[in-house]
Amino acid sequence: MEKCQGDFRWQPGLRAGAANAGSVDSGDFSRSHNGSRLYVVIGIYYPTIWYQIFAALFISAILAPIFLYPSYRTSYRLRLANSVIRQQALTDHLTKLPNSFALSEELEARLTLRGQQQGLAVHFFDVDRFKQVNDSLGHDVGNAVLNAVATNLRKFIGANDFVARFGGDEFVVVQSAVSTESDAVDFALRIRNAVSTSYELDSHQVVVDVTVGSAIAPLHGGDANQILKAADLALYRAKARGTMGELFAPQMAMIASRRRDLEVAMATAISNKQFSLLFQPIVQRQHPERIDSVEALLRWTLPDGTTITPTEFIPVAERTGAIVELGEWALQQACLACRDWPANVRIAVNVSPVQFFRSDIASVVKQTLADTQLDPHRLDLEITESVLISDTTFINPILDELRGIGVRIALDDFGSGYCGLHYLRQFTIDKIKVDKTIIDDACSSEKALNILRGVSKIASEIGVTVTVEGVDSHEKAALLNQEKCADEVQGFFYSRPVSTDVVSSMLRRAHQNKHHEGVVLALKQPG
Repeated sequence: MEKCQGDFRWQPGLRAGAANAGSVDSGDFSRSHNGSRLYVVIGIYYPTIWYQIFAALFISAILAPIFLYPSYRTSYRLRLANSVIRQQALTDHLTKLPNSFALSEELEARLTLRGQQQGLAVHFFDVDRFKQVNDSLGHDVGNAVLNAVATNLRKFIGANDFVARFGGDEFVVVQSAVSTESDAVDFALRIRNAVSTSYELDSHQVVVDVTVGSAIAPLHGGDANQILKAADLALYRAKARGTMGELFAPQMAMIASRRRDLEVAMATAISNKQFSLLFQPIVQRQHPERIDSVEALLRWTLPDGTTITPTEFIPVAERTGAIVELGEWALQQACLACRDWPANVRIAVNVSPVQFFRSDIASVVKQTLADTQLDPHRLDLEITESVLISDTTFINPILDELRGIGVRIALDDFGSGYCGLHYLRQFTIDKIKVDKTIIDDACSSEKALNILRGVSKIASEIGVTVTVEGVDSHEKAALLNQEKCADEVQGFFYSRPVSTDVVSSMLRRAHQNKHHEGVVLALKQPG
């Protein structure tokens, strides 16, 4: 091999390429051994290959940034776009709070790390009567309410806490560093009180209240779904009971199951005529033989004879919206019944806040009165204080329209909630019905009795009738007679709710009977 390498000579006519390799003298090739031709070819090409490699690398180093930059820029833009899309997917577009997806991720992460940290609590906040605000003031004001609530929640939670908009009018706060149930309850009520306030929004004064349901991990759930469900059940319980907030308890799961069963059953209950009306007389305090009006009360009886109480099915009907149809049916049936009674007896019908805001209540009442041919002056509509805390610019025209045709407006359950006497100044009310809890306490508490006296005095001075509900004993009846702090009374002491036939019979006897004792006995007859 050394000889072959040493004898190698460039030939004048030799050129690279297989076609010119034959120009080498054949005698030289014959003196080399069999692989000598291969070595000559390699010798010719070897330097050229390295030149080509170096040239290619040099050119690539110069041209690569030019050709690769668009790909790099495209990749960067894709990463940036993916980041923006993810951020948008995890953010509520209205309030700019994290949304339910972000909440699930955050909650799962915190529950995973909970072993190295203190416990946590989940608080479900729901804006009360938000549907009414939307319906009465429009979606712009509704959105402003949600933004105001979101701002306050951000302001009052701790640095290590997490707040998200779960959807609709619901917000969720994840509280860190929870050691006891008291920590969770105190935190929930503090945030609730901070958010529940009056807001000036688009020239409207809107009073906002929130209800809260709370649950603690791992006591009430070990993963995100369980703990959120527990907090939601506590929220529903709080709204059903009318409290500011509730902490989850195991029996709430059974209540939720019962609620779902009622929702399913209610879907066909109206068409299957499972609802009925009972009637409870309202009598004059000084002359209980005189029945001024009768209140219509809804009852639900299942096909198997089971009776569902109003305190159980009314919240379900309001939650599902079935209360609108149910309320219209009750109004029609009550007016039909009253039409056959003595002309001086009125019928009182309850109107749900949901029914009040989700239907054109004035048109419904007018049409019902026309259909049943009942004198409007014989109809009392009972509304609760929760109706009146909405915007007055929406409520007052409706009340004025109803009163304009002769319908009387009664404020029901007065004193059970906000107990605001300013309602009597802001709204034209014909009657207030003092809640049962007031007379219950007045029998044993001088303070409660003074409240009852004050309400009665103020109402009398402005020409508003006072009716005291829940008079179920001789002691309460005697107290009201002694204090003279009621115009009308209603309760089991005078009569339990009775059927249409029974109340018609009672009205005839009350109209004919002139003796006080006999009429009271007649009123007590069971239905």
